[in-house]
Amino acid sequence: MALNVGQDFKKRWLDAPEAVRQAFIDDLTRITDLFDHKTRDIQAWLEHDKRSLQVAGLKVEQAYADLKARLIEEARARKQAALEKSLEEKRAKEAEYNQQLLQDEARQYQEQTQVLADIRENVDHEIQEYTAHYHKNPENDAVNAAPFDDSSIRSELENVRLRLELEAENLIEQAVTVFRAKLLTASQEEIEYILKDLEDKSE
Repeated sequence: MALNVGQDFKKRWLDAPEAVRQAFIDDLTRITDLFDHKTRDIQAWLEHDKRSLQVAGLKVEQAYADLKARLIEEARARKQAALEKSLEEKRAKEAEYNQQLLQDEARQYQEQTQVLADIRENVDHEIQEYTAHYHKNPENDAVNAAPFDDSSIRSELENVRLRLELEAENLIEQAVTVFRAKLLTASQEEIEYILKDLEDKSE
């Protein structure tokens, strides 16, 4: 008579904990002892089998409890590894984003500096053209003209220069303020992500 052990017996046997397989082997051994012609005291065999089954049941229960604990720990370790990998990728993206911000701000600063330099160059050129119309009268000029007072022009040019410098400072200050705001936002997002990750781990 063939022994019917069910489908996928090999897989179930190999997946079972060692203590479970040993308990099964012990059961088979006791059963074969019953068929042995030397076993005459059936009542003693039944009592021994009863005690053996109780011990085996406790061993099997403990084996499956240990297996469950191991599987839970492995799942927790996989989840922890996934969280750490996700956090590492998040930090890498944040670092790349912050680096891109720095590069963009540096580029904008260079562009603004170049624009301000061009403005100053144009102003200097206009000043030169403006002052070229006013020159000292030649000494042999027959007309006895009064000396030209250019203090008002100098004052006006100085005001223009100061205004341009203030505008340049304002532009730079605005760029720095925007950059700081972006960095603050990125830092807050990183802190919130870390806090959320810590809360998930504590659960």
